[in-house]
Amino acid sequence: MKEATFSVSIVRDIVQYAATYGVDAKSLCKAAGIEPALMEMPDQQITGAPLRDLWREAVKLTGDENFGLHLGEAFNVAAIGIVGYVLLNCNTFNQVLEKLSRYTHLFSQGVYINFSVFEGQVLCDCEIVDHLKNYLLEEPRHPIESTFAALITATKMLTGQQLYPHAIWFQHSQPNNISEHERIFRTGIRFKASTNRMILDVDCLNWPVLSANPSLLSLFEQHATAMLNELSQEDTHSKLVVQAISHHLKGEVPSLKTIAHSLAISVRNLQRELQTEGTSYQQLLDATRKELALRHLKTTDTPIHDVAFLLGFSEPSAFHRAFKRWTGKTPRAYQALQ
Repeated sequence: MKEATFSVSIVRDIVQYAATYGVDAKSLCKAAGIEPALMEMPDQQITGAPLRDLWREAVKLTGDENFGLHLGEAFNVAAIGIVGYVLLNCNTFNQVLEKLSRYTHLFSQGVYINFSVFEGQVLCDCEIVDHLKNYLLEEPRHPIESTFAALITATKMLTGQQLYPHAIWFQHSQPNNISEHERIFRTGIRFKASTNRMILDVDCLNWPVLSANPSLLSLFEQHATAMLNELSQEDTHSKLVVQAISHHLKGEVPSLKTIAHSLAISVRNLQRELQTEGTSYQQLLDATRKELALRHLKTTDTPIHDVAFLLGFSEPSAFHRAFKRWTGKTPRAYQALQ
């Protein structure tokens, strides 16, 4: 079964917020089996297991049983990357909900966020995806509570208006103490409900967004749509490895171990997955270097020895041999044709 993936921006948000409790970022990442360098790639996707472990460790190391709620209360729209910039430039709160629903999968493939209007109320649902391997099916509490608390915070930031839900529904069981839930949501809260839902007054849809900019909205949406289209293609391990190689290939060749760590998977499991997909790390590395070489040399003023260095070749002669094997031409001959 294919597994739901999640944006590294979520990892970074959790780690940075835990640091406000005095929790060391590297220690937290290590406890969850996450490579700290991964946080430098917020648009990268990871599987659910390390994220599940990160939530567990964050709760344990901070001692905060309501860590998800408090993380959501401290939420900054920019934390979700390009989606946040789309929301900042919407015209109304109605448009905010529409765009949030459309682009949810850029930061989480584990949930669908949908909203509908029924009898003067807005039903904002956070539906957990059940057709994928998804850690949220077993441990939804902190991520879902964080999501709803973040929506309260984001609404205030975007519109200047305080959102007062008519009701909050959670599918998970009621914690022992819900005083923080009551303080943050200021409404009746139902646990073990049929879905995760916020019920809002329909008038909130007309609230204007303070930072609205139609030109920037169009620009950011183009970027978000392109990212969504790329993500909608099957995220094979091969594709993820190629993305990671491209990121790390800056003057030296990344090892298989480095790439495996960046994807939060063991070397052995990564090798097995690539074998299942009919390829190997070495084949993907070679193909990625070829693609990057062709891309760099299309810029005619890029020195060939610089391209060789960027792609991790120890000597220009080694790059020349590889390039001729790839294309049948020397780098200089190829560049002259561009």
